[in-house]
Amino acid sequence: MPYRPQDVAGPGIVIDMDPDGGLDTSVPALAEENALGLTAKVAATTFERDGYKHLIKAAEAVYSYPANGSRLSLPAQKMLNFMIHLAGSQNFANKLYRLPKKVVRGNHKGNERIFDAVKEIYESSLVVIGPFRGRRSRAELRILSSYVRPEEEIESDSADIHFQFTDAFLELQRASKLWARLSGPAMVKVTSTYALKLYEIGMQRYQMDFPSLALDIDTLRRLLNVPEGAYKDFGILRTRTIDRAIAEVNQLAPFRVEMPDAKMVRRGRKVEEVTLDFFAKDEDEVADTFLERERHSVGRRARRTGKVEKLEPAVIEAPPPLPDADDANALWAAARHALLAKNVPAPLLRDLEVERIEETARGERRLVLLAGHPATAQTARMNHEASIRGVLISLTSGTINGVDIKAPPRRKDKGVDPAPMA
Repeated sequence: MPYRPQDVAGPGIVIDMDPDGGLDTSVPALAEENALGLTAKVAATTFERDGYKHLIKAAEAVYSYPANGSRLSLPAQKMLNFMIHLAGSQNFANKLYRLPKKVVRGNHKGNERIFDAVKEIYESSLVVIGPFRGRRSRAELRILSSYVRPEEEIESDSADIHFQFTDAFLELQRASKLWARLSGPAMVKVTSTYALKLYEIGMQRYQMDFPSLALDIDTLRRLLNVPEGAYKDFGILRTRTIDRAIAEVNQLAPFRVEMPDAKMVRRGRKVEEVTLDFFAKDEDEVADTFLERERHSVGRRARRTGKVEKLEPAVIEAPPPLPDADDANALWAAARHALLAKNVPAPLLRDLEVERIEETARGERRLVLLAGHPATAQTARMNHEASIRGVLISLTSGTINGVDIKAPPRRKDKGVDPAPMA
């Protein structure tokens, strides 16, 4: 049954309870002393492999909210996610960390705004509700114990942001057993605090066996960081915050979120509880999401609402960052559909897997595919390389204009690898 904050002293966020009173395994809990969790290990491994392309955030932090009715701005929330991920690279050790300014520069036009966001985090506390030593408890945690702001702020990406988390906040991350895996490129494109929190919750839940989430309205307001006292009427709250956040998340995330009217709990005409349903997107939807993220942000809101855009002269910009592994797989999924329509054999396409997207010495970008069998690589190069290249150019508007089809590494034994197609 859904948990309501009024069931305990003070507001809360534990939202799934078994009928016998036990906690569901998907619910984050306050850290027990000396508890060991998997989040720190996953964070360290992810940072080593992906850098800031994917960010690991403990579920306890995902379901937390600012204390005392305060708010964290969108730049501060994004920066905090980068900070948490950086600390995770070193198992959330209690130390002074250095975050390169170039990591967060895309959302901050100058040093003043960057350090204003850090100061905002330093002055904030988070509320976490969960079981602690056998009892449901409310923890209010300071986030940062210190940060360094230089007297002479140099406008240079080579400088660093120095900060240190409180030990209580670090322990929350260290002991966590559940986490959200955020996409850095997707997160930085989110334009509202409401959508960012909904995106984080969805990334933590959408691959669960039971990803739906029942929330009373007060808890939903706190999680979305809605200003205290604003949008008291649910209809206004829905149109001004929830529906807009859902639309933006559905445009940028690998999942869809819905809030069906049929699952709303009402007392008379008053809505007291809603359910958020999270669904993983299919291949076509994931491909559309990838293409949307690659498009310029100008016009994204119009595309989201279905309004006709007025075409403006193209703005020459620096090329975007190389897509990560998830985006490369989404691109190849879209390309496979198009290639099947061009009569490229399905067995051949199934035998080609994405390795990466790379930049050549000439500054061009190409998709690197690894064939499962030597015959697949040879056939694809001889008969279908031009078709594959043309589809990639069409899907990415010329951003990716090449393909490299690699044969599998030679096996040490002398056996012959069967080829599934001619």
